[in-house]
Amino acid sequence: MLDIFKLHLTLGRSDALVAIVAAMMCIPIVLFQLLGYDINPAFFLVPLIGLGFLNDFDRTGAAYILSMVAGVVSIFAAEAVSPDGETIRHLLSLVLIMFAPSFLFLGRFLAKSSGISRIFFWFSMFSSIFLIVVAARVILLDQAVRIYIGSLGFAAMNAEFLGLPVFATFGVLSLAHLICLQAMILCGTLIGGVANRWLSAVMWLALLSASFLIFGSESRSAQLLLIWIFGSVVLFAFRDRQNARKALFALLALVAAFGLTYVRGIEASRMLSSLDAIKGPASAQEGHLSGTAEADRVWQEKADQFATGRIQLLVEGVSEAVASPLFGNGFSGYGRYTSEEISPGLAANTSTHVYFLTLVWKGGLIFFIPFIAMLFFNLSSAVRRTRMSEPSPERFFAWSAVLMAFGPMALVWDILIVPSAGAVAFFLFGMLGAKRHSVGPSA
Repeated sequence: MLDIFKLHLTLGRSDALVAIVAAMMCIPIVLFQLLGYDINPAFFLVPLIGLGFLNDFDRTGAAYILSMVAGVVSIFAAEAVSPDGETIRHLLSLVLIMFAPSFLFLGRFLAKSSGISRIFFWFSMFSSIFLIVVAARVILLDQAVRIYIGSLGFAAMNAEFLGLPVFATFGVLSLAHLICLQAMILCGTLIGGVANRWLSAVMWLALLSASFLIFGSESRSAQLLLIWIFGSVVLFAFRDRQNARKALFALLALVAAFGLTYVRGIEASRMLSSLDAIKGPASAQEGHLSGTAEADRVWQEKADQFATGRIQLLVEGVSEAVASPLFGNGFSGYGRYTSEEISPGLAANTSTHVYFLTLVWKGGLIFFIPFIAMLFFNLSSAVRRTRMSEPSPERFFAWSAVLMAFGPMALVWDILIVPSAGAVAFFLFGMLGAKRHSVGPSA
């Protein structure tokens, strides 16, 4: 009897801890600014991350520390070659880049005391609260999801949580990709059947809200990721026929969200207009230039317009990484090693918009190699733990979310640097690589 009491006490404490973490990671509101940077609740999990890091130190943790040390070496090496007097800013850039990956250790830590199904349940609960509130406000006020702010017309998500501003709405991608991860988690919980009927209805509504916000964001990459989510649900339904009916309800939420978006009115699809802008020669003159260097330049300009400037960032990022492959640019921005004036587009960006290229460009191979080693060590552990565990919807969708984040997401923007989406992605990755799970609800 005493053992049973201790077991319930342990599960209660772990559930409370997971609930707190889920709330702080899944409701990304802006609390205040520090050094001009918005602070959201995820930043207050640093002590818990440190505890998880020390509690289970292994070669993954060693690679993380080595990455930090190598990053510092990169900064001072670049400063010695091309001093700019902003060492502190570069060190803060290193800290920011390494912040989201630290959630890998928090995911491993919590997975030891709470099973994946319980973690998914609490993340789905607080994601539901956030998504329903944000979507309901947009619908009730009959507003657009994607808005343009400022004199330059920067795109942002029209997101507000009970009167509070939402973190990382800039550029639309930053929040839309977090919502994609939340949608994947919701699918795992809905199909896993952990929640009762009423909670499942709420989570279904949250999945509909997530899909509605992604459609309305007009973020082309996020909309394409909906296809990934849709495909993941279909693939799981074929693999597990017993849960095919639950998977069907998840698919209905995605379809219903598109219907809701259509009913509210779609003036023009940004995806279609972008494709129209680059297909075929735009004029007889361009047709005449076909096969010439000038034609190549025109096509590159069109591709860059479609990618909203990413081609230029990519080309310049590769060039600068090749120019300083070992130490990168010391976590600075574009143009550190040149005396020529750079374009306003380059000057305004501090990343290449391709996550893995940004790591090389920022810190060079000396930083990139131990960082990738950290990911590889956790991946090896995650694959091994998955083979040793019983298959479950939550584990399946955790893997799908991780592959989505480190695959297509990472190729269109440095989303894994942003504490909201990046933190959730690394958390899920660490959760999959946890060495063992305690007794109790697990997956």
